Amino acid sequence: MVGTVPTVRAKRTSVMEAAVVEFQEHGFASASMDAISARAEVSKRTLYKYFESKENLFNAIVESLSDRMSHTLDVQYDPALEIRAQLVELAWAEGRLLMSSDVMAMARMIIGETVRNPHMAAKAQEDIDKKSVVVALLRAASADGQLDVPAPQVAADEMIGLLKARAFWPVIFGAPLVTEAQMEAIVEDTVDMIMARYAKR
Repeated sequence: MVGTVPTVRAKRTSVMEAAVVEFQEHGFASASMDAISARAEVSKRTLYKYFESKENLFNAIVESLSDRMSHTLDVQYDPALEIRAQLVELAWAEGRLLMSSDVMAMARMIIGETVRNPHMAAKAQEDIDKKSVVVALLRAASADGQLDVPAPQVAADEMIGLLKARAFWPVIFGAPLVTEAQMEAIVEDTVDMIMARYAKR
């Protein structure tokens, strides 16, 4: 019994990884559960034991990405710390996700469904949207007097947009993942621009 849980987890992970590739290559509608089971090297019986349907499998992938993002982006404002350091920490939390090959593979899969299945893609995007973390930190810093942010939602879009413009969208369209050195430059530039726009005068 000792090896049962790791084996189950490993098989589920294998199936989900195979599904990400299948969904990317063929789209959700045309993806085959037979092909997914073959890619994952598990029987169809095992596949359906873990995931009752293709929709269930897609949703499980989205949930996995959402959980990972929630864990990584668990950054809250601390009034005892200087705001620039906190923005750097927040930017790196997002940056670490953008440097992850499996996170980016899941992101490509979801984006690939935007044209083929707008409703499903919109629901997935809603589940993985963690902009509220950035909004909350910017709003708290502004209320505390460390920043002057009249529209936290807009400022959050700006901060996330600066990161994604150089570390997300190019990768989605085929560029290699950014390196740690490249991400460090992106993080520093992003925080410098946010500070230049919203630092308390």
